[in-house]
Amino acid sequence: MLNGHEFVACQACKEKIDLQKEDHCFTESTDAAGLARVADTLSQSGAVERLSQVCERWLYTTCLVFGLDLEEQQRSGFRYPYSTYPVEYSRHLQFQVGQQREEVFQALIDRSRSLLNLNRVKTIFGAKNRPPHRRRHRNPTRWGGVVATPTYDLTVFQVHYGQRTLKIYTQGERVLRIEVIVHHTKELHTGRSVEYFPKIVTQLKEILERFLNQLYLHRRLLHR
Repeated sequence: MLNGHEFVACQACKEKIDLQKEDHCFTESTDAAGLARVADTLSQSGAVERLSQVCERWLYTTCLVFGLDLEEQQRSGFRYPYSTYPVEYSRHLQFQVGQQREEVFQALIDRSRSLLNLNRVKTIFGAKNRPPHRRRHRNPTRWGGVVATPTYDLTVFQVHYGQRTLKIYTQGERVLRIEVIVHHTKELHTGRSVEYFPKIVTQLKEILERFLNQLYLHRRLLHR
C-alpha cells in the first residue's frame, strides 16, 4: 500500500513549502496552491514510472532477493506486472475558525441526507444505472448516505454507491477531510494495470468535485 500523502509531504519539503500534517491529513499550509500543485503530480503520466519503480525496488531488491539474487533474477528474464485494486483520493477544506467548520459540517449532514436521492447519487458518481444487487455477498451492494460515529468525538458522513464510497469528516481543529474511495478499480471500467493509474485518479477527482458542487449548492440553500 502506497501513501501519497507521504510523497507529497516529502516533495513539499524539498520545495520549502511550509505545512503541518496530522496523521494522513494536511491541516495547515502557508502555500495551499503550491501544495496542490505538488499533489497534482500524482495524477500525471509521470506517476506511472514512479509507481513502477517503487514496486520494482520493493519486489526485486527487498522480497524476491531472498529466493533469487539480482543476477539470477536478470538471467531468468521474468517480470511481474502491477495493478491497482483500491484507490483513495482526498481533499482538505480548511476553515479559519473551528466553530465555523463544525456548524457547516453539521448543516451539510442534515441537509444532504434528505436531498441525496438515487438520481443525485448517480450523478455524483457518474453512473447511468442503479448498482446491481449481489445476493451471494454477505454485504450486498448498496447506495445512499449514512452517518457513522466510530468514536465519541468523530462523525463521518458517507455516501455509498456499489464499490465506491465518499466520506466527509473533521480532522484537526479547522479541517474537513473529503475522501472518495474505489474499493475495486474494475468498478471504474478504465483498466486496472498501473498504466491506467492517472486515469483512475482523474475519475476519482471528478467524483469528488461533483460531490463538492452538491455540498456547495446545499450550503447556498441553507443560507437563503
